[in-house]
Amino acid sequence: MGLEKGLVDFRGKPLISYAIEALKPVTDALLVSANNRLDDYRNFGYEIVRDKVREIGPMGGLLAALKHSKTEYNLVLSCDMPFVSTELMDYLSGQIEDYDIVAAVHGEETLEPLCGCYSKSVVSVLENQAAEGNYKLRDVFRQVRFKTVVIDASLPFYHDHLFFNINRPEDLNL
Repeated sequence: MGLEKGLVDFRGKPLISYAIEALKPVTDALLVSANNRLDDYRNFGYEIVRDKVREIGPMGGLLAALKHSKTEYNLVLSCDMPFVSTELMDYLSGQIEDYDIVAAVHGEETLEPLCGCYSKSVVSVLENQAAEGNYKLRDVFRQVRFKTVVIDASLPFYHDHLFFNINRPEDLNL
């Protein structure tokens, strides 16, 4: 994208505001994972968590947020999926059962690793993988109790753009 994605305007508000709106009704505590333009993120009124291990992609933010969290189970949502709903996040949190991670799957088995529920118990696995230079979340999933949750038209909150991901400037025109 070439810009601080969470602060990019989409339909009149910053992308991060969509994630906040989806999560706020289903959690008592929100953390924002960010490394740049921290004062702008602080304006949203939530605690900011910076990556301890930098330049390792989403794993860095996930690791820092889970380590900092005071709760055992944590909903995770990337800011670039503005159509994810509170209902979806609530549904995912209800699927955690005896798993360490649950993540949404849709379409032709498209996994959304940054739309799910994570236990703090995976912190050591994340740390070990980061230390080995392996920053692939899919490899983490192979080492923990992981469950995919199929999200499709059979669910009342489903719609075609639910997982639309904004990665390029032209995506903002949807």
